[in-house]
Amino acid sequence: MRTSLLLAFFTVAIILTSSCAALFRKYDNYMQEWKGQDEELVYKVYGPPMRTQELRDGRKLVAYDFQSSGAEQPVYCSINFELKDSTVMSAKYDGNLSAVQRNIKGPNGAKLVD
Repeated sequence: MRTSLLLAFFTVAIILTSSCAALFRKYDNYMQEWKGQDEELVYKVYGPPMRTQELRDGRKLVAYDFQSSGAEQPVYCSINFELKDSTVMSAKYDGNLSAVQRNIKGPNGAKLVD
């Protein structure tokens, strides 16, 4: 009985983990659409950045931070762009899944619909 309960628990855990990983891959691919886009489009879609940093090699880092109160704990998301010569070199995100789902946008301004 105990062995079958453990097996069922691990099966459910593996299914949940793989479905979350697949969802994050979707968001990773969605963020790749930003590569090669103009810097001004970032500001048009997301507005003024919360943080920026100019690097000596000419790159610019731009960050947007989102936080809201959840049921039991705050949820956050950080969306980061690396720019060079006014062109997006990379776009990445970090944070809680629910905050990522609410705040990630593509170059056309649309959110990813699951």
